[in-house]
Amino acid sequence: MVRSTRMFFHLALVLAMFATRARADSSFRPYLVGARAAGMGGAFTALADDGSGAFYNPGGIAFVSRSQLSLSGSVYGLVSGKFEDALGDGHDFEYRNLNVFPTTTAGVWKLGAPEATSAHVLAFGVFVPDAINADDRDTLGSGENAFFFSNQVQTVWAGLTYARRMGRIGVGATGFFLLGSRLSQLDLTVAPGASQFSTISTRIDESTYGFVGALGARWDVTDHLHLGASIYSPAMGGGSRRVFARVNFAQDGQAPQIGVANSDHLHASPSDPFRVQLGVAWSSGALTLAADGIWLGPRTVVDDAGQPLERSVVRRGVANGAVGLEYVLADRYPLRAGFFTDFSASKNPPDPNVGNTSHIDRLGGTFSIGYRTANTSSDLGMNISGGSGKNIVPGNLDFSQPKITGASQLLVYVFLGTSYQF
Repeated sequence: MVRSTRMFFHLALVLAMFATRARADSSFRPYLVGARAAGMGGAFTALADDGSGAFYNPGGIAFVSRSQLSLSGSVYGLVSGKFEDALGDGHDFEYRNLNVFPTTTAGVWKLGAPEATSAHVLAFGVFVPDAINADDRDTLGSGENAFFFSNQVQTVWAGLTYARRMGRIGVGATGFFLLGSRLSQLDLTVAPGASQFSTISTRIDESTYGFVGALGARWDVTDHLHLGASIYSPAMGGGSRRVFARVNFAQDGQAPQIGVANSDHLHASPSDPFRVQLGVAWSSGALTLAADGIWLGPRTVVDDAGQPLERSVVRRGVANGAVGLEYVLADRYPLRAGFFTDFSASKNPPDPNVGNTSHIDRLGGTFSIGYRTANTSSDLGMNISGGSGKNIVPGNLDFSQPKITGASQLLVYVFLGTSYQF
């Protein structure tokens, strides 16, 4: 009995380690921040002249014409995906959930006349650039054999920006405070007979905080050509984790056996990498064209190194891009469209010994239509992105044998944004 109890405790520990490491790679842009930027595929570095500007280029905020308040959006998103063979060979796990959250709340104050080309600007913004909620269930042959999975990840960026315009040049700096959370739960029940059963349960609660500094500049080379550049530091901070795993097992004629691994005092750190953005835009009358290039630097974060429940995230350097256009009909109805990439920074193929095991490269498109008056602007749009790649699952439900398998994801978001200028 002692030997068997130790075996099940070891299985619970293996399960906790697997759950801790099987952490999806946070996408750089599951959806896009800001109403105008979201409609243009996120190609906003050379513009960045509204409340969302600090997230793309703090220097662009120096070019706002008037003070403004922005709210972009109530975002409604359908998140769906599939992990092949996640519930045993030949049994895929598919999920589909509705996500609802705001992405941008910002205020911008221009300290000067609207027509001034030399002015100081202050801005405060709260952004939610990544939030994924997946919660679904499946059966394993019968109603008694069930699998439940839930994963909720979200990061809030709150930043204060100062920008200064000097003719055709604008410069700015932003300090961001980051607050992140993650909750993952997994439950598996298998009951092959009346007196036989096994259950597996895990839960991971993770909270992180961090700080990011950003510098940016925008240069209007001519009245039509705009250039932008920005740089963002890696997130520096800390956090905590709580990990729980339990395995119950019973056979005919034997007492149930339980193995538990539980730790409430683990560490966690934010893993947001160094980021550089370069942008170019061309505008003439009602038409604006824009393009961005984005570099996410490599980064490795290890918490509780050498311990059984070690948490590690390994990001490669990766380049992404975006292009977008805007055309304003009758000086009131802006039509926008764009295209963007969201290539994964995790290892390919995935490594079961590191935390960010999901590698899905996404491509996305955007579209929006708006209405603006002398003091207001409202936009309604859609972002769609999808892709495929690889992930780590237990080999035929054996948590001690990780298996690389196929994965896919489709994200569809509808957003509504509005701003008021005064």
